[in-house]
Amino acid sequence: MQPICTYIFLLFLLVGQTAKSQDVIDVTLKFEHLETSNGSVLLLIQEEGGKDVSKLVLPIHNKVAEKTIELAAGKYGFSAYHDVNANEKLDLNFFGAPTEAYGFSNNARGTFSKPSFSETLVDVSKNRIIKFKLE
Repeated sequence: MQPICTYIFLLFLLVGQTAKSQDVIDVTLKFEHLETSNGSVLLLIQEEGGKDVSKLVLPIHNKVAEKTIELAAGKYGFSAYHDVNANEKLDLNFFGAPTEAYGFSNNARGTFSKPSFSETLVDVSKNRIIKFKLE
């Protein structure tokens, strides 16, 4: 009886791993050429409908922040900023313009506001690296 239970357990484990590899996509998020290694990069991930999926804090080493995450296949928008002073908020000047570097997926930029959400959507259907330009 013991060998049969072990066999069944291993079979379920194998099936579970196969299902996971088909449903989950590895996405590497990369922020290079940051002005300083102070602080961290704060990142918001939203699914296509605009619902928040995850909020991450990425440490910075040698002016680079990088993290590999797992996401279900789909379309996502990413927004991030370099929180230089570690106060966990995007600092603004007197006129309301950001004083810390920020950016969006697809390196989308708005003229006098943030870009439309649709401009930031990234198709996550296979393992990939997404590079961000924070300015």
